[in-house]
Amino acid sequence: MIAATKLWWNLTRATANVSWVLILLSMVLGVLMTTRALKSIDRPAWMRDIHSWLGGLALIFAALHMVTLIFDSYVQFSIADLLIPFSSSWKPLPVALGVFSFYALAAVQLTSLMMKKLSKTTWRRIHMLSYILFATVVVHALTAGSDVGKRLFTLFSVIVTMVGAGASGTRYVMGRYSVRRQARQSA
Repeated sequence: MIAATKLWWNLTRATANVSWVLILLSMVLGVLMTTRALKSIDRPAWMRDIHSWLGGLALIFAALHMVTLIFDSYVQFSIADLLIPFSSSWKPLPVALGVFSFYALAAVQLTSLMMKKLSKTTWRRIHMLSYILFATVVVHALTAGSDVGKRLFTLFSVIVTMVGAGASGTRYVMGRYSVRRQARQSA
């Protein structure tokens, strides 16, 4: 019984961290594609496929994280607790941020699959949720996670958060530069 309890707890933690890293990698690759920072060596079609694949895997691991929470006995989560924001009595705000993050990730992934059927503006607006998604995942992990305060998790969190912040900052700066350059070229 104790081994089964630890199994679900470890699976819950592992799937959460894997999903977080996959979200980060997908975001970094998206920034590299958008900014064309690796223009001399990038291959947009290949990068787009990997970007989508990473996002899809992140969604799968996030769903697995939620499923393993149901079987973990540390906190008794119902399906409703994991799908309806603020329905959990255990850390309602951090859990709600996890629920919102899951829905944002699903929206970004599903609209990416339907990209050709959506207007470019609609798709881009939904896709920009990725940056908010990353921020809510960080807050969720640091407020709901059972490993908060442990050295290894702190190091992991700092690295993942800093890389994500760097990617977001790069996208913001390069995006502003690109808009200015396009405005000058069309003037």
